[in-house]
Amino acid sequence: MGGMNLLAAITSFIAFVLLSYGIMMAYENRRKMRKRMEEPVAPKAAVAVLKNEEAGHPFFKPLFNWLTFSGQWALKDQGDSKLHDLLIHGGFRKPNAPAIFYGLKVACALVLPVPFLLFSIMHDKPMGTSILISFCLAGVGYLLPQIVLQRIVNRRHEKLDKALPDVIDLFVICMEAGLSLQATVNRVAEEIRPVCPEFFAELQITGGEMRTGIARDTALTNLGRRTGVQSIQSLVTLMNQSEKMGASIAQSLRVHADFVRTQRTLRAEEKAAKLPVKIMIPMVFFIFPALFIVILGPAVIRIGEQLFPAMIGH
Repeated sequence: MGGMNLLAAITSFIAFVLLSYGIMMAYENRRKMRKRMEEPVAPKAAVAVLKNEEAGHPFFKPLFNWLTFSGQWALKDQGDSKLHDLLIHGGFRKPNAPAIFYGLKVACALVLPVPFLLFSIMHDKPMGTSILISFCLAGVGYLLPQIVLQRIVNRRHEKLDKALPDVIDLFVICMEAGLSLQATVNRVAEEIRPVCPEFFAELQITGGEMRTGIARDTALTNLGRRTGVQSIQSLVTLMNQSEKMGASIAQSLRVHADFVRTQRTLRAEEKAAKLPVKIMIPMVFFIFPALFIVILGPAVIRIGEQLFPAMIGH
């Protein structure tokens, strides 16, 4: 009887928890839907977006100032367009971003060898070898920010490329509903914000450029240059050509959306086809040796016991 009461209590508690969770989820979904159905708030200007991106904790401001100061003398060419474009592709749009980048390279080159030198001095290691290894570590530290920046750019490109089909679908829906291009950009930016904040920032900057009087084709071209993603640049070219030729931008975008999804499927199939080749290295060096040890180990031990009993200890 006591067991039945305990089972009933546990069942009632689980039912109460599930009911409360369902009510909370329903309320949250209604709140999100009501917020989406409301009129969008006036979009932020591009300057406001840049300020929000550049804003950071006050603790890091002295660090950034020191990196900027230390990177000024290491910055060989103030007009290094390749580095400037790479930083913009990674989302770093501050004017002193190249100086901060070179400051990071110098800081990493100076800081990385210090722990090894202290370890060598404390354990009386040979100074010649320690100095040589320290120079190697300094070179690695100088190259480390470049590698990290390239990884950041690649990850950002993947996020933008992944969100592009959804952005195109939203463009088609808004333009077929009768919105202008500028209003479409603002509306799509607000809708894509929870999914891809990177695309939201880029579209906000594009909308801000349109509101300041920059031509629409120029603003769209700047969008492709800032992102550095080939698919987005193709989309921008398509929109500019459709507008110049008087064709329906919505219809062109609908066709382009199918093309982008086909490209994504082909890339996924390409990665799947490369997988067997890539997996051969870990299989040969890590999986096969373990399998050989497990399968052939007992047999080798038995053979050794029969052929070399004196060596084994029998």
